[in-house]
Amino acid sequence: MYSKFLLKQPTVLFGDNAIMGLKTYASSRVVVIHGSSLSEDYKQKVSKAMSAFDVNFVEKTWQGEPTLATLNPTIEKVEQFQPDLIIAIGGGSVIDGAKMVRTYYEFPFFDVNETSFSMLNWKTTLVAVPTTIGSGAEISSASVMYNDAQKTKEFVVSHQFIPEIIVLEASLIKNAPKKILLSSMVDALSHAIEGYMSTLDNMLVDSYAEKAIQIISQYHNVISEGIDEQYINKLQLASMFAGLVQNHCIVGATHALAHQMSAFGLSHASAIAIFLPSVIRKNIKDPIVNSRFEQLAKHSGFNNGEDLLAFVDEFIKGFDLSKELDIVRSNKGQILADDVFFEQALNDKGGQGNPIPMNQEFLMDIFNEASL
Repeated sequence: MYSKFLLKQPTVLFGDNAIMGLKTYASSRVVVIHGSSLSEDYKQKVSKAMSAFDVNFVEKTWQGEPTLATLNPTIEKVEQFQPDLIIAIGGGSVIDGAKMVRTYYEFPFFDVNETSFSMLNWKTTLVAVPTTIGSGAEISSASVMYNDAQKTKEFVVSHQFIPEIIVLEASLIKNAPKKILLSSMVDALSHAIEGYMSTLDNMLVDSYAEKAIQIISQYHNVISEGIDEQYINKLQLASMFAGLVQNHCIVGATHALAHQMSAFGLSHASAIAIFLPSVIRKNIKDPIVNSRFEQLAKHSGFNNGEDLLAFVDEFIKGFDLSKELDIVRSNKGQILADDVFFEQALNDKGGQGNPIPMNQEFLMDIFNEASL
């Protein structure tokens, strides 16, 4: 199953005006699900790219990670329009929400708690157009939902959730806030590093992780020093490669902790940036894990693991996380006294690949170091 999934990937359109490649895909009614920042100019560009009779733009009705309740108004609009092609333009939240919108549009009685739905057959085509660099949602088998009752993120997983088409267009990235771009690239780095060091190993996936880190280390400066669309496109590809690694190998303690911090108002990317260096240091104390990290570093263009870790540290220091760290520190006492926080982290599906078996003490040590 995994080998088949790994080798069967979406069509990827990238480069200048990549969206125009959709003109070759037959459709009659297209719905575009998007966030609040999508410009009118780009809406016109999307309309021109389609050969459809009708294109309808629907702004998402959820904030942050979607819940079933916040998805419902968008689902109703899609049901009324009856599209045969769905385009999701936005960050990970938009793309994850669009996956579930399509699912409920085609399968109204779908149950997120039912795990035997791996063979969904779609009538629609889903196109993912990411507007950030790092989430990996465009290549992920998961849709991240938010559980209001538990105040935590949950994953609905099926390999059928992977979109049929991915569009990587730099023009959607270049005007995004630099801090968002930089922090989301740390998310991509964490996907590559944690996936590579995961308990699940695959030589083909390893090559994607190595290439992703190599590209990010080589071109990340274009975000701070001046946007060049050709290099942004390379970073988008690196993010997709890293997302593929995460999707196959599962990630570790960084994500297990970061997912719990959404209840305290931290963005996923910022939480990843806070915990990643401490998780790496904790894991590589094990000689076998350290050997694996050394291999990743050398195959990614670094002299050794120490240089790769130094790059991660310096990259994260390149943007201001003072407000986010203040949130962590102000809630530190409550979190350390709350067994539920760490129990949820230990049970988090996104952290099950950590190379060192996790327990509460292990995660508390990481939390303490990261919040210093």
